[in-house]
Amino acid sequence: MQPTEDTPLLICGHPGHEVRCHGWMSRHRPMVLVLTSGGGASKTGRTTSTRRVVEEAGARCGALMGEFSDTEIYDFMRSGEAGALAAWTEQVGRIIAEHRPGTVVTDMVEGFNPSHDLVAFLTRLAVEHAARLGWQPARTLCQPLESRPDRAWDGRLRPEVTLSLTDAELIRKLKAARDYPELAQEVERALGEHSACAFRTECLYALPGTDDLISQLPSPKPFYEIFGERQVAAGKYASVIRHADHVEPLGRAIQARMRLA
Repeated sequence: MQPTEDTPLLICGHPGHEVRCHGWMSRHRPMVLVLTSGGGASKTGRTTSTRRVVEEAGARCGALMGEFSDTEIYDFMRSGEAGALAAWTEQVGRIIAEHRPGTVVTDMVEGFNPSHDLVAFLTRLAVEHAARLGWQPARTLCQPLESRPDRAWDGRLRPEVTLSLTDAELIRKLKAARDYPELAQEVERALGEHSACAFRTECLYALPGTDDLISQLPSPKPFYEIFGERQVAAGKYASVIRHADHVEPLGRAIQARMRLA
């Protein structure tokens, strides 16, 4: 099945994020793209599990499925090297222009993981690049990955789209999550923090404009900096990825390289 204007595009920072919007994915059957492999230094990571989840939901995987390892993304952040990610973003823009989705969905900026925040920014740049090529999606939305679906940014944001899953849809979603071996700890943590019923609701939020997206965070200090500092203190990390020093400058460099600044 070739995507059309009625077929959305889902762009995830890591494999497994599609489980969060499993009901929406099952209903709308988007084409799915994934930035990283989700496996540390591995280029294979957990993309095999994501391909299974996507296909079982009736959606389809696109050409870009885990092009970069997590280690490569962090190296780009530390070095400020924008070339490879700019090329990836331009390719996503060409996919959007070619397949003409009416809706594009990506990760929300939450300050939890820098790759999640980065792919939101890259998605916005890809949409702008697609507009230069002749296609502007009607909506660019994002989904929360850490908070309750209906409580993004501690409830400070209001969703553009709210889905209430049927009993059968919720059962399929929870099965997809629990059958995803590499996400076992994350799934149990999420179900421990929020009841399973909390994931009956799926919410999609408006993705802000480029400048707002790269500069705004839900809290002054992102969680990944706090976690990184702990790991450095424990001798597990050599340095801390910081929003102001690494993530935002890399985003600006990609934006400038694409001549969208």
